[in-house]
Formats: sequence, structure tokens, C-alpha cells
Amino acid sequence: MSDVKVPVTRRKASYAKGLERRRLLLAAASALLKVCPLDKISLKDIAAEAEIPVGSAYHFYTNANDVFIELAQQFAGTLSQALSMPYTGECTNSWQGLFGEAVQRAVGIYREQPAYAQLIIGGKAPPEIKLADRDSDAQIGKLFEEIISRHFEYTPFPSHDDVFFYAVEIVDLFMSLSVIKYDEITDQMAMEGETAALAYLREYMPARLPAR
Repeated sequence: MSDVKVPVTRRKASYAKGLERRRLLLAAASALLKVCPLDKISLKDIAAEAEIPVGSAYHFYTNANDVFIELAQQFAGTLSQALSMPYTGECTNSWQGLFGEAVQRAVGIYREQPAYAQLIIGGKAPPEIKLADRDSDAQIGKLFEEIISRHFEYTPFPSHDDVFFYAVEIVDLFMSLSVIKYDEITDQMAMEGETAALAYLREYMPARLPAR
């Protein structure tokens, strides 16, 4: 007895439908995070918001945390794209200026998309989401190192990957404290995070680097 083969067009249609449902579920989770505490949102809530049968939602995710993890990874892509945009003007006069501009871009994204703020720096994220964010922060640290190399003659130093990762974590900590205390990222707390991270980086980086 020969195996029944599913037509290619049907497989493509099924795949496209699956992608669309994942997109709707992620969008629904993002919408709910704007109005509900993260720890109060269930997969059933997300499915209802997306107007998708909960049984279908379980086909893609085992629980709400799985949705949030993918949303956190999506945010990492959004942030990386923003940080990768060209740097011009006075901020390119020093690596410190580049870092400050990168921080401001990150703050801008959090302010424009409060769902990400609650998910990443809101203080209620479970360990699985925090771990995904730590991996993303390590990539952001490497990205900033690449940005420095585009503008300055820069030679990596011992433990450079860890150092830039820790600098990103320092900024995240201050933004998280700001959200917890003030329910938003204030200009003052964003500046405090930038100042603290720069003070740490100066222990490893020279005050000036030759421009390319």
C-alpha cells in the first residue's frame, strides 16, 4: 500500500495558515501585555484575544510562557535592527557617544512598545524569559562592539564578550528599577544606567580611540 502524499499546494497553504496563527497569537500577547500583568495572562487569554480556538493555540505553544519567550526573541530582533541603523553626528566623536546613542535608541523602543517593557524589564518575567533575554543581551553586547569597530580602530581585549554583556546588563538593571519604581523609564534613570555602564566600560576601554 503506497503512502498518501499531500499535494504541495495544500502543504504550503497549511504552513502559511500556521504562520499566520502564530503571528496573531504573538500580536495578541503583545496587546494583552499593554493592559494586564504578565503573570495574570494565560494561553487561553491569548487565544481568546487572537480569536483562535485554544486547542489550535496549544498546537503551537504549550503555555503562555512559550509565547512570551518567542515575543522576547522578537524584541531582540527589533532592538538589534534599531541599534544597527547608521550612527551620525556628534555621537560618532567617541565610543562613549555611540554607547549613549545606543542606550537612547533602546529606551525609545521600550517607550514606544510598553508590552516589551513589561516583558523584558518589568520584573515579573519567569526564569525562562529572563534566560532568553540574557542570551539576547549577550548578542547586543557583541553588536555594540561591532558598532565601535565600524567607527574606531578597536582591538578586542581579554574577556571582551563578558564585559560588553555586563555593560548591557547594567543598563537593563537601571531601566528595570525605573519601571518597578516609577512604572516607566524616566530620563534620569536612563541617564543613571548609561553613566554606570560607561564607568564600568572605562575600566577596560581607553578614553579615546583613533577614528577610522
